[in-house]
Amino acid sequence: MSAFIVKLLTGALPLFGSGLSNKQTNGNLDSSSWQNLPKFLPGSPLTHGYPWGLLQYNPDIVNETLPNTGVTRRYYFEVAPGKLSPDGYEKEMLLFNGQYPGPLIEANWGDWVEVTVRNSLESIKEGTAVHWHGLRQYATQFADGVPGVVQCPIAPGSNYTYRFRADHVGSSWYHSHYSAQLSSGLVGPMVFYGPRSVPYDIDLGPVLLSDMFHLYYETVVAGVMANGTDFKLAFSDNNMINGKMNYDCSLVTDGTPCVSNAGVSKFKFERGKDHLLRVVNTGSSGLQFFTIDEHEMTVISNDFIPINPYKTNSLTLGVGQRSDVIVRGKTGVDAHQAYWIRSNLSVNCHLPRQPHGLAAIYYDKADFAANKTPKSKPQPLINANMPCQNAPLNLTIPITRIPAPPADKVVTIQVIDTHNATGHPEYLLNNQTGRVNYNKPILRFANQDNFSGLSNPEWNILNTGDSNVVRLVWENRKVDPSDPNFFNRTFAHPIHLHGHDYQVLSYGPGEWDGTIINEANPMRRDTTILPPNGHLVMQFTTDNPGIWPIHCHVAWHVSAGFLMNVLERPQELDKQQNFKKALSQTCHAWDTWSKQNVVAQIDSGLRMNMERD
Repeated sequence: MSAFIVKLLTGALPLFGSGLSNKQTNGNLDSSSWQNLPKFLPGSPLTHGYPWGLLQYNPDIVNETLPNTGVTRRYYFEVAPGKLSPDGYEKEMLLFNGQYPGPLIEANWGDWVEVTVRNSLESIKEGTAVHWHGLRQYATQFADGVPGVVQCPIAPGSNYTYRFRADHVGSSWYHSHYSAQLSSGLVGPMVFYGPRSVPYDIDLGPVLLSDMFHLYYETVVAGVMANGTDFKLAFSDNNMINGKMNYDCSLVTDGTPCVSNAGVSKFKFERGKDHLLRVVNTGSSGLQFFTIDEHEMTVISNDFIPINPYKTNSLTLGVGQRSDVIVRGKTGVDAHQAYWIRSNLSVNCHLPRQPHGLAAIYYDKADFAANKTPKSKPQPLINANMPCQNAPLNLTIPITRIPAPPADKVVTIQVIDTHNATGHPEYLLNNQTGRVNYNKPILRFANQDNFSGLSNPEWNILNTGDSNVVRLVWENRKVDPSDPNFFNRTFAHPIHLHGHDYQVLSYGPGEWDGTIINEANPMRRDTTILPPNGHLVMQFTTDNPGIWPIHCHVAWHVSAGFLMNVLERPQELDKQQNFKKALSQTCHAWDTWSKQNVVAQIDSGLRMNMERD
């Protein structure tokens, strides 16, 4: 731990007082509006006191019955460049509505959500697209927000309106899916209200965890994707909680404006009350260990799946993963103290220059107003003993019971990180790297000419055919082709499958031994960590027609080709109303713009989203 962090923890340095306003650190963000969230949003007819009436949330299949609320929640997001200092270091950013993180999207279960996105990046000549993480997007795949797969990028100076259903209950996030723009600020929280699996008193809202890179995302990706002496590892500079943290400005040597006590996020707890925290890893690459000093957490949901509650003193979250936790407030003399919230980036499966993220919990209004430095004791965690994988599967049992059916298609996927013929880094999945074309989204060809248009090997199509249940066995071992007995340590990869809550059958070190954990009711998620030198076994039901990306959620790994696309029941795509119209809208504007502008090849012309005719 650096001397700077020690001084923050001990109060030798103030948490606040830099003279920077919230406008300078986080723009238009008012994160206090995220706290004390309601049980549901107004505007819907109520049955038995709720918009969803007596309907229970049992997330199991794509065509699960949803409440017909008759309500559409509308949002307008402008994507524009800006300068902010979230940790005191002034940096070039990309912002939703002039703030970091972006605005909170709220809806009731079953509502429709419309988000009109305006691309105001004319000055830097970049496209954009927004993905709504973890949604099934049943019959609305054109709203999934992945350029080169389901749409063309939104061209500078143009708008696009996403329309999708709030098909889950719980916590998630949205982010740009255009290259690694999320690393420069294009992230924000989503909350969908619905039946509660466990009662609680106060909804304290999103707690967003994010590694911070001071460099603009293009510079980071260009370094990671370079060859020879131009190659640069992606070291993060800081660790943020709800877009805030302090930074040691004595480290700045290039004259960039910086102040060392820009401030940390604050939360108000009430004595003896049960508080819900919606913890989300919205980072670019870092695996987070989340704890609260002297408080125990009860985990009630992972991703959008309610689970049988279990108690823990720490959460492990890869990029894209979420956990809803309940924390009981202190009573007596303990409720007259302040406490640290901590999130530490893993030093074993990430490259942090400064891994410690801090926020503060206050019970007393006077302490909150005075920005009192907590004196609490950390949870007894030792970084070296924290594995690069999620909690044991025998702890995470979904409330809705769904046994693991036998798979009628099993695919083993070897993950190899290597270099291509020109010395640039690339990922191979079964000896194939992934690449898409912004001007030719794969969905455009998914139901044309008997699917012959999907033959391009660089699209890395996994065709599910007539299968009902597909099992994927991931093997994360770096193999030396000249020595089949050689393999060494590899990275941790948070594997995200769009359009599905998949069953997680096993993960751990080495090869899979064939054992299914909790076969009668395995955990379901949309993102799970594939551990270094280990395996992950997942399976899904082919009940959602479309082209669904499956990829590592480490931004630079996708840039290096860690991407497959699942082809699922494409013959039914015509049933998705407006999908051709949606493709035409984005592609017409993008084709017109890209004919007059050169699309930056920040991935060295290699992989993901940067190729055009």
